[in-house]
This record gives sequence, structure tokens and C-alpha cells, in this order.
Amino acid sequence: MLPVRRLILVVAAVALVAAVPDGSAAIHWHRSRAVGLPFAGRLLHGVQLPARGRFFETWDPALRHRPNRGWRRWGTDRLVATVLHVVARYGRAHPHAPPVLISDLSRPHGGSFGAQYGALGHASHQNGLDVDVYYPRRDRKLRPPTSPRQIDLPLARDLLHRFLRAGVTRIFVGPNTSLRGPRRVVFPLVHHDNHMHIRFRRVTRRTIDGRSVRGRPIRALELGFRGRDRVLVVGCIHGNECAAQPVVRQLERSTPPRFDLWVVPSLNPDGQARRLRQNANGVDLNRNFPSQWTRMGTRGTAYYSGHTASSEPETRFAERLILRLRPRVTIWFHQPQGVVRAWGGSVSTARRFARFARVPFRAIPWPRGSGPNWQNHVLPHTASFVVELPGGPLGRAAAARYARAVLRLAK
Repeated sequence: MLPVRRLILVVAAVALVAAVPDGSAAIHWHRSRAVGLPFAGRLLHGVQLPARGRFFETWDPALRHRPNRGWRRWGTDRLVATVLHVVARYGRAHPHAPPVLISDLSRPHGGSFGAQYGALGHASHQNGLDVDVYYPRRDRKLRPPTSPRQIDLPLARDLLHRFLRAGVTRIFVGPNTSLRGPRRVVFPLVHHDNHMHIRFRRVTRRTIDGRSVRGRPIRALELGFRGRDRVLVVGCIHGNECAAQPVVRQLERSTPPRFDLWVVPSLNPDGQARRLRQNANGVDLNRNFPSQWTRMGTRGTAYYSGHTASSEPETRFAERLILRLRPRVTIWFHQPQGVVRAWGGSVSTARRFARFARVPFRAIPWPRGSGPNWQNHVLPHTASFVVELPGGPLGRAAAARYARAVLRLAK
């Protein structure tokens, strides 16, 4: 686990400027870490919520004006991404409602946010997992309500329930507002008659680890939001076809997606280390899966399928991973044909990806014993297809284009 944490922190150190889908200012996304507790903690690699966007404005509770000062608007990447997602959905559902008014998150590095920082201060808001959201007013003014009578209760209830569905651990509401929810999540609390205090879960990104023939680690990393809508990207299965590594890095640095995104940077680290197609046993892993497996070639030849199906630890790891995750879409990167190819039930999804990535598509039958062949048989209602990158290294612009295609496809 320690090497994975170091990898995440290294990735987090490089900011990628990404456009926010709700039309607000660009955000420098990082992989964040909430340390300690909301009332005794700090924030590593935080993300700043913009001052305003299409569906929200921010309010400074100490100076009592819009927008909130920048140093009061920091949270984890998941908190910021989820808040933007919730307010965008709310705004589209209520096009005539005023924008959501958002107040404090945390300070840039977390830590104490008490009364010395203005207004009543906060006992919590210390590790990037808390945000204050004002109830919408009946008169549509972009100011905090001064009494519960000013609250538009139907809109406030809808906003509350949208945050509940987004996966929060606590929501504190005013005791005089009549807002209620699940007893273990929604709690009445004094000084909250004009806003709800929302606390998000600390989410530890999961990894699933395996080993190659030579004992090198094989890691599947979770990048998106935990859920049943899963997409899996395998960056390299043939050791001499690993040009998709920049695509994986782009996905690691991009806005946290609203689906459960998993990446395997390399399924064949032994072959990659030697720049060979096969693994350390001389087996073509993409001929070693059990679906329509047949013995082909001899050890070390290009398409040697192994002495039996699933004979290789790398293949078995991929099978366990896919059966565990049951991804809706699995994308296998190869080289050097510069085309997207698929067969059977995966064709329509692969065509969409090819259109998003602006590359040709071909419907080609699966090779015997290939990974996509196997998934299409064992999980027939999912899509599994191959993206053949052009030969040679992949440039930054091309890597970003393929990464965007992954994210668009999942939507």
C-alpha cells in the first residue's frame, strides 16, 4: 500500500487545469487527502471551489457579502466535485430558482477555523470534508435567510435530498426549519436555521493488487466515485505496446469522474520491463484467457497461448478483477494500428468511443483466448473492446483526447 500512496501523492503534485462542466471558472484539480477529523485535522492537496458558477454563488459570512474570500473555499477534490455535481443537477431541475448560495468549506491547508477567522467561526471544517450551504429564500434574494419563515421549504427539501443521495455522512439543519431526514444522518443543531452544514465521507481510494510471474506488482487503482457504474481501463497488456501510459496519467489527474473508474496501468510489468510482447513465461496474455482458448504457437513466439487457459498469474488477476468489479465497459489499449475494434455486443459502445476519440472503427471478430472475447462471454451485457493506438509515443494532446473519450463514454 505504501508505494500506491506515494504514487497518488506524486500525481497530486501535478495540477491539471480542467474546465468545470457547470460553467464556473477553471479548477486546478488535485488528488486530495483529508487528514484527521473534521474538528481536529488538516487538508493535503486541497481544491478551491470557484467564487461563482452557473448554478451557485458564494457568500462570506464574516464580511456579509458575495463572493466568499478564496481562502475560505478549499476542500477535497471529491467534496468540490460532488458539490458542483449536486448544484448543477438542482439548477437544471429548477431553472427558475436562484443559484445555490454556498458559504465556507475549509482553509487552504485545513486546520483551525474558529471565531478568530470571523463570524461565529467553526468547530469543524478542518480537513476539507465540510461545506455550508444556505437554504434558498422564498423571495429569491441571494442572501442568507434571516428567519425560517423566509426559507423556500420545497426547494430546501429537494436540495437536502440531493445531497443525501450524493453520499454524505452528516447534515446539520436548523431546529426551527422543519427539515428532516434519516435519523442517523440528518441532525437538528442550533445556529443552523439559515444553512445546512454538510459533511462528506472520507473515501479511501481502493486498490486491488496482484503479482506478475517475476513478482512485480500489478495494481488496479480506483479513481472515481464508488458505485455500481464501473469502467475499467487496461493501459498495457503487451509489454511492447504501452503507449497508453500517458492516457492513464491524464485520467489520474483529471476531474474526479462521477462514475466508478478503475485503471490498470500495466497488466504485464515483466514484459514492459523487457519491452517484449509476452510475459516472463513467453506467453501472449491476450491469447491466454479461457474463452475459445486453443493452444497456439510455442513458448516465446508472438501468439503463444500458454500450455493451458489461464495458466499465467497476470491473466488470473485480470479475470478476478473483472468478475469482482463487473465493469459496464472495459477498454484494452494496444498498438500500433490506430483504430478501435470490437465485435458482437460491444460494437455500439466501441463505435461511440471511436467517434469521441476521432479515430476509425472496425468490427473485427475477437481472437481466441483474448481478454475482450472472455469478458463478452462471461458478462454478456457489458462492453469490452480494444483501442489500438498509433505506433510510437503518444503526444500530450493525443493522450488528453483519448482520456476525454473515456470520460465522455462513461457519461
